[in-house]
Amino acid sequence: MKLVIFGSGNVATHIAKPLSRHHDIIQIVSRNLEHANRLAKMIGDSVEASTDLSNVREDADAYIISVNDDSIAAIAANTPATGLWMHTSGSIGIEVFHGHKQHYGVLYPLQTFSRNVPVDMPEVPIFIEGNDRESTDGINNLAKDISRHIYHADSLQRRQLHIAAVFACNFANRLWAIADDILKEAGYDFSVLSPLLKATLEKAVHTSPADGQTGPARRGDRQVMESHIKSLDTENAEIYKIISKSIFNQYNEQD
Repeated sequence: MKLVIFGSGNVATHIAKPLSRHHDIIQIVSRNLEHANRLAKMIGDSVEASTDLSNVREDADAYIISVNDDSIAAIAANTPATGLWMHTSGSIGIEVFHGHKQHYGVLYPLQTFSRNVPVDMPEVPIFIEGNDRESTDGINNLAKDISRHIYHADSLQRRQLHIAAVFACNFANRLWAIADDILKEAGYDFSVLSPLLKATLEKAVHTSPADGQTGPARRGDRQVMESHIKSLDTENAEIYKIISKSIFNQYNEQD
């Protein structure tokens, strides 16, 4: 298939690489020409780079919009109606294409991406949705060229998946950053937490996060929690209180 990819950031880069092994990516469209050129050259010498929506190739079989959520609607409304269209967002519904395209849907990879950090794409779960059988089949075929794990998710399910991912990844990473700062103040590297983090994840995956919960809030150890709060700055103390209260309330009711 001939493909056009909108975007040249983290997600676009990671899906373009495996797709280029199976399909002919003919154009990268991005608001940043330098980034578009970099991704185009990474894929192949004949790939065109552009920043102009009015210059989007009309001879492609499929178009993948992999940009920030706020830009998806404008691209959908101001590009050719031909071909199969999809975006890669977890939060934007399929209806963003309604009235603008005939065949459309979503290809959402559930993973955190950084451009220069390798990702084992065949293991990344991809959630797809199409507005009709033909669109669903086309998106499914593209997804299978990226990953071994393909699932169907409608717009509501995909929003829930994205919220879960924000809690599990983005929020957790913020807490790791706070832990990193605390460790640095004590003279230690974040790597000392590596065995703990690995064990916590393994336990959560193989039992359940609820069953694996430990710590002073789980035990209801108020003296320990108060001593921790006194050692933290105002913002981190508030974060500690909110999360500890959530944990305590859940298990206090259960126990």
